[in-house]
Amino acid sequence: MTTAVLTRTEADSQRLSLLLQGSGIASAVWPLISISPIPDEEQVVVPELSPGGCCIFISANAVRFGLPELAAELDQTPAIKVLAVGRKTQETLAASGIEAIAPEQADSEGLLTLPILSASVIPDTVIVKGEGGRELLATELRRRGGQVKEWNCYRRCWPQADPDLLNRLSGPLVFQASSGEILQRLSQLLAGSEKQYLLQSTVVVPSDRVARLAADLGWDRVIRAQDASDQGFLNAIKPMLSVVGNR
Repeated sequence: MTTAVLTRTEADSQRLSLLLQGSGIASAVWPLISISPIPDEEQVVVPELSPGGCCIFISANAVRFGLPELAAELDQTPAIKVLAVGRKTQETLAASGIEAIAPEQADSEGLLTLPILSASVIPDTVIVKGEGGRELLATELRRRGGQVKEWNCYRRCWPQADPDLLNRLSGPLVFQASSGEILQRLSQLLAGSEKQYLLQSTVVVPSDRVARLAADLGWDRVIRAQDASDQGFLNAIKPMLSVVGNR
């Protein structure tokens, strides 16, 4: 019996586990990341949006933590365009009644191919994101002549995660790694324990960039999902898994 090991936050993993259960796929929740808001004493002023400009949400967490502060301004700013990094972020915005444009390729490279960010004149842009992460989007937009403000509204935390939990799982494992950061932590945990052999397992990643990283980190079997959404993960693993009862 093959088991999908879910490594996003506890809440995200539990939600995905229910989706997999509905398709008869076994799963185990092993959160390797948690998300918390920026403390009030460390928070900076919310950036002002520009009429005719862009507001880019870089993740679903950026929507959850940033939208409450930006919703009124988004509603009042004329001709503002809202962009989402991928389908999951787009769906999270839609749940709050905000229509967003998302690229087919769900990453910074995909966003940079959108016509509005590839025009001869780049609109003033606010990027709503978490602390750290990639700087490609902001750097490239500035190189193209755009005025860019970045606003960090959450931070990633790394809870304790004991690889011995995997001892309770029988049969082959397929790991979820929905970002490069999660993939790196997963790889370090396995390589630093007696579980290094699990790098021969299958890992599901959301983009070509993370797939290349997985290969560099020594993973033998890498599946590239359509995006980082729950449905994208389900669609990616369905062909390789027998339909079994969820644990």
